[in-house]
Amino acid sequence: MAKQYKKSPQIMFIDNDEHVRDSLKVFFDSSQMDFLIFKSASEGLNSLKYQKIDLVISDYFLPDMNGVDFLNRVAKNNPGITRILMATIVSDDLKLEILKAGIDRLIEKPLTVASLDVIINELTK
Repeated sequence: MAKQYKKSPQIMFIDNDEHVRDSLKVFFDSSQMDFLIFKSASEGLNSLKYQKIDLVISDYFLPDMNGVDFLNRVAKNNPGITRILMATIVSDDLKLEILKAGIDRLIEKPLTVASLDVIINELTK
């Protein structure tokens, strides 16, 4: 179920690929959304101690833990945050793990920033 936001949603994006982070930064700098971008789960978890975040988007492959484990920690420490996992290779086992974790959406890579923008807008309206 989509959450209702009265102001611009606070979005956190975690991806260890510098090119992906740079592309997203360029695209979302011109948007109305407040967007934080990090390269590791530990950076994201640390930021969540100080920032009110509405939506977290994480790649599956991170340098310090996988995206499902990261999103589980996000939910444990910050219930109510919408969580999205991105993955290049999606297996039935991963789909089951995502379902068990209660992750809100799975996005298969490669993706475009335009398609990501559509998904974010769907989940934050």
